[in-house]
Amino acid sequence: MRLHKNCPRYVSLTFLLLILLVACINPTAAPETATPSPTEPAAGTSETATPTPTPTTVVQEPPPPTPTPNPSRCQGLAGELEVQVLVGPSEAVGLEPVAVGSVPFAVTGSESPYLVQGQGPISYEATLQQEWGTYTVIMEMDVAVQGDCSGQAGSEQLDMVLEMTGEQLVEVKAEGFHGEYPWSGTQTRDLTFSLEEGASAEGEGWAIVLHLVGP
Repeated sequence: MRLHKNCPRYVSLTFLLLILLVACINPTAAPETATPSPTEPAAGTSETATPTPTPTTVVQEPPPPTPTPNPSRCQGLAGELEVQVLVGPSEAVGLEPVAVGSVPFAVTGSESPYLVQGQGPISYEATLQQEWGTYTVIMEMDVAVQGDCSGQAGSEQLDMVLEMTGEQLVEVKAEGFHGEYPWSGTQTRDLTFSLEEGASAEGEGWAIVLHLVGP
């Protein structure tokens, strides 16, 4: 058999077609880009959630209570002064020598220093009976006090001026004799008492004792 002189050209063309046919049947797959999937936690492993911050509430402490000052014992104070006065003419003849009176007082003000006022009488009469006659002493006095009550709670005190105004009469009666010896005048005393029951002040010929009234 005789081959055509163009046989090599047909062989080359046939080989090229064969290559193209194979390429069409088995195309080269383009590489796929994998999309990462979320990582699942392993079995038995708990996923830790990020905690949400909780707002911090600042608690304001209330201010400490203001201490209430103790009330003054001078408020509404009332009492009396026991006044003892030496009666000289009676002492001289052996009669009871002391006249005793009571002077009530009370606070009249509502603010410190609390004003204090009071007044009361002292009456005294004593008679000595003898064979020769009688010896009588009579005394009448009006006593007034005024001042104030002040001081820190628990250490209050009374500062007062006591004024005694009155008359005294000594009368002597004997056979054929009648004599009268009057006296009148005013005396003052400056007094300071701690605010305690039984507090006292004294001087020559007098003594005064404080008595408190109420609880």
